[in-house]
Amino acid sequence: MSFPKKGNSFHGGTDGNPSYDHADTFAEMVSAVLRRSVGGRPSAVKLVARWTGARERTVKNWFAGSCAPKGDHFRDLVRHCPEMLDAFLVSVDRQDHLALAKVIQVEAALLDALAAIARLKQ
Repeated sequence: MSFPKKGNSFHGGTDGNPSYDHADTFAEMVSAVLRRSVGGRPSAVKLVARWTGARERTVKNWFAGSCAPKGDHFRDLVRHCPEMLDAFLVSVDRQDHLALAKVIQVEAALLDALAAIARLKQ
């Protein structure tokens, strides 16, 4: 009887960073974003597993693009990896929501900067 191989290797996928703009499937988009945002870390699988509560084997499949996260896991990925939300909005042609989110972030940063300047003047 042989036991399944365990390890941190990613099966499938490509060696480069595929662009999530051209991903054909949801699983490929998730894989591209994960590889781009955390794929270079030695413990990327463990980190994403901690974020989502998913098992390491499941996370390896996400990195490989052979399957995609479901509801709660995807929500947790978006919470910890903002690039995931950006890629999802681009994939469903909702760049308008992406632009609005960026404007809100810039507005908050500007307000923080103005408050800091006001404190310096006092």
